[in-house]
Amino acid sequence: MRYMGLFMSGLLLAVCSDTAQAEVPSAVQARLARGINLSFWFTYRGNPTIDPQLFRPDDADLANLRRMGFRHVRIAFDQAWLVDAGMPSRANPQRAAELADALQKVASHDLMAVVTMNADNAYLKRLLGDPATLTAASAFWWSLAKQLSSRLPPAMLVFEVLNEPGNDDAAASLKVMQTLAGSVRDAAPAYTIAVAGHKYSSIDELLALTPFQDKNLIYSFHFYEPFNFTHQGATWGWPMWARFRGFPYPSSVEALAPVLPGLDADARPHAAYYGQQNWNRAKLALMLDRVAEWKNRNQVPVWCGEFGVVKTYAPPGSREAWLRDTRELLEARGIGWTHFDFTQHMGLVDGPQGARLWNRGAVEALGLEPPAR
Repeated sequence: MRYMGLFMSGLLLAVCSDTAQAEVPSAVQARLARGINLSFWFTYRGNPTIDPQLFRPDDADLANLRRMGFRHVRIAFDQAWLVDAGMPSRANPQRAAELADALQKVASHDLMAVVTMNADNAYLKRLLGDPATLTAASAFWWSLAKQLSSRLPPAMLVFEVLNEPGNDDAAASLKVMQTLAGSVRDAAPAYTIAVAGHKYSSIDELLALTPFQDKNLIYSFHFYEPFNFTHQGATWGWPMWARFRGFPYPSSVEALAPVLPGLDADARPHAAYYGQQNWNRAKLALMLDRVAEWKNRNQVPVWCGEFGVVKTYAPPGSREAWLRDTRELLEARGIGWTHFDFTQHMGLVDGPQGARLWNRGAVEALGLEPPAR
């Protein structure tokens, strides 16, 4: 089979066909303008703390998202759940069919789906360092792309081959992105593919990328600057984040002064420094100007696949100000965006299906009209 030869060669993005050389369709770019992550729908399957009624969308949720003005949803899936345990070179047929059914439900509400592979650190390490693992992952993506593309048209489905490679080795990450994208291109020639830089897909990692030969490609990055604001209270990543409370945005020495006494001694210096940094709209604009310059210089579409604020301890007004500034700055630079998240730590809603409580301030900061309930 032709795709197996491509897997072994590693030269995967120069697939020479008319569809591979076509540019990203305007319909896809239009739908990428505004979206939301549905990150707990096909991740953490089997985890008893993930209540489907709380964390997964139903038809009413999807209808509300479209009415609010969202044009696409981003759906991560756990590689370990979707891969066929008995044959790691293919997707589990029944679970892939479940994912395909969900994507068709999304499309029935006039929302485009972006599907992305999520994996734990151990698998990512093997993927970037073990040729056999990469070969199996390529075949897995080929089988999945073949099945999903048979159910949805190119205007309603984008394949994002890997979420946050989590590795400092830019060259190794690039090889993985090229290999996985090449196998998707072979299986689904007319479909748009999204790729990102190494590590956690930040602006710096995007700027380190050399654009691929394939023209029907979107280049993604994630934006959470400044992390000490957007991740205050986070129970993952840097342990110090869990000790931050009440950090305001914009930041200044004066704005942080009343916050410092309520923090523990180890957290106070970080809070004081955050105030000294003077994070504001102008500073965010300078960072996103770098993305716009790279986008314009390379004449490629760029998309912010994640941005958001942990809502637990961030002052609501500050969260809304950051969301509004970031969203407006992205739009002014012609960069589509996908808010993180629908539910959970950075979510726009609380409560179970049928009784959703929408965060009106956050929704309006995104330039959207929240549902009546």
